Amino acid sequence: MFGSPKKVDGKCNARLYIGDDYGDNHCTVQCELDPGHDGEHCESFDRGGKPVRITWGIDEDAPAENQG
Repeated sequence: MFGSPKKVDGKCNARLYIGDDYGDNHCTVQCELDPGHDGEHCESFDRGGKPVRITWGIDEDAPAENQG
């Protein structure tokens, strides 16, 4: 997959951008929770059969005045 992940209908879709360890690209995580959820944003997946869960507090696509 190349480019930003597509927005998913019925999900929060808040994004967090993380630089990779080689400096040649970036990684985007996108919140999979329902719109308007309470608390931190979250994306989870399996890596090599083991669970991975990433949580964060801001949506980097939201205007700065909405970052709390």
